Amino acid sequence: MPEILKLNGGQKHRYKLYYFDIKGRGEPIRLIFEFFRVKFEDVRVKFEDWPTLKKKAPMQFLPYLEVDGGKLVISQAPAIMRYLAKSFRPGFAGNSKSDAALVDMYGEGAFDMFDVFRTIGMAPDDRREEALAEATPRLECFCQCYTNHLKKNGNRYIDGDLVTWADLVIVFVLSATDDLANSILLKYPDLCRYYLRMRDIDELRDYISANWKVTTIKMKDP
Repeated sequence: MPEILKLNGGQKHRYKLYYFDIKGRGEPIRLIFEFFRVKFEDVRVKFEDWPTLKKKAPMQFLPYLEVDGGKLVISQAPAIMRYLAKSFRPGFAGNSKSDAALVDMYGEGAFDMFDVFRTIGMAPDDRREEALAEATPRLECFCQCYTNHLKKNGNRYIDGDLVTWADLVIVFVLSATDDLANSILLKYPDLCRYYLRMRDIDELRDYISANWKVTTIKMKDP
């Protein structure tokens, strides 16, 4: 039974997400809670508090998720996304083993690409352009691979006509591309349309409008 179902007038489970007060690898997890309108405690860890909290964190890594006061504690963002996807709606992690494998592949691939942006963002100011230039081939490969897959699916979502957890990771990574490498993203108009469509879906529109930078990308449907 999906965990999103209400029991006794309340939410079936309690969730507590620990991550720094930045978007980072915690942002797609926040998106899945927003998508399903599931309440959760969003613990924004201060960097100076992390050395103390690190001893409590499974694998000594953020993000991590506590369920029902610690009855279950999960680390690693992809594992958390899959757990919540399977909990909140059948099919949100893929409707078959084959679909789930593709969702995992593209979702985890997007997390890998986010690590590239983290490297760029952490580069000293005087090396930022150099770091971006070094990463450009990987970014272009990412954009082309995802464009090709979306075209096979009629340019809707990663798993055809249904949004999955992978789409939430991808729209976040594309927002980082938009912020740091807008000129690269603009080379892929189909991917830009997908990005704009994901930003504007009913379940995410208000959250993104309140928490993300306004995009300057404008694309008309073909």
